[in-house]
Amino acid sequence: MADVVMDLIAVGTMRVIKAFCPLLAKAPGTALIMNISSEAGSIEKCYRTNMIDYGMGKAALNMATMNLYNTFKDEGKVNIFAVHPGWIRTDGREDNPAPLSSYDAAGILKDLFAKRREDFSGHRFITNEDVDYPF
Repeated sequence: MADVVMDLIAVGTMRVIKAFCPLLAKAPGTALIMNISSEAGSIEKCYRTNMIDYGMGKAALNMATMNLYNTFKDEGKVNIFAVHPGWIRTDGREDNPAPLSSYDAAGILKDLFAKRREDFSGHRFITNEDVDYPF
């Protein structure tokens, strides 16, 4: 199971980015890649004792984000971040204790993406509240 999770979270994301690279290079302005990570991908803040494969996949995604940032940063054409989107009711149930619906989270992230599009100097792993998060 762990290999499937890693393939989906980290490797699959890189495959999609690779496929879109020619289009990103042709963008009229700064192209933006926002990898949806998680607090589970932070090695410094790790507290979990379960979902190890999920955390490893998100940590690998964060590393890929930094590698791509280093690749693109001098061109100033493609910007990239990893973002922890917050605790979201991804199952859609109203009795779920997570504070954000998927619609709320999408609106918050849309605004964050617009704000950070041109920021090539800030931290690369951020929260949905635009706060730096440790790798």
